[in-house]
Amino acid sequence: MPNWLPLKKAAELLGVHPTTLRRWADAGDIPVYVTPGGHRRFLEEDITALIEHQRKYNTESPQNMWTQKALITTQRRIREDSRVKWIEVFDEEERQRQRQVGQRLLGLIMQHISMPEADDRLLIEAQDIAEHYAESCMRQGLSAAQALEIVIFFRDGIVESALQMPQVANYDDENRLRLLRRLNQIFNLLQLTLIKHYEQLSLE
Repeated sequence: MPNWLPLKKAAELLGVHPTTLRRWADAGDIPVYVTPGGHRRFLEEDITALIEHQRKYNTESPQNMWTQKALITTQRRIREDSRVKWIEVFDEEERQRQRQVGQRLLGLIMQHISMPEADDRLLIEAQDIAEHYAESCMRQGLSAAQALEIVIFFRDGIVESALQMPQVANYDDENRLRLLRRLNQIFNLLQLTLIKHYEQLSLE
């Protein structure tokens, strides 16, 4: 008997945000069954096959290599910067959850800066991540300013990693400027969404 998985569970197994999996399904990149109530269901065997495909073919992809570079850069900056105190607020379980969110966001940013034209669906997904991040920070008792400080910290590390990508070394001034504009676009959106969602949650 087929084992159908709900969207959230399937996304967790794949290590992606539910919005990402929803976008893949709507684009026809993965089989999906939509219930009469509008809920998406995925066959467990399809999810397992996709995981194996990613493991086999994407280990050395530019996206994965850049993601690892960004993670290493961020970890180094956390160790070296004595001003980083906010990490102590998160327990190990929450840190692991934030690492997963960070990896999803890195993949999203990589797609955004690699596409010829901006994709509104990616920006909507980034907003969704920022809103969930705001909710997580509020649960930990962080102020909006503290949450924003964390985003800025990671922004600096990601920009540094992006500029160190081998292909960027061959960019002319126009393409380098385009890269920076794309990075600024998505991070500005993340930061504005974070603050707006904090304000909304404070009124509830």
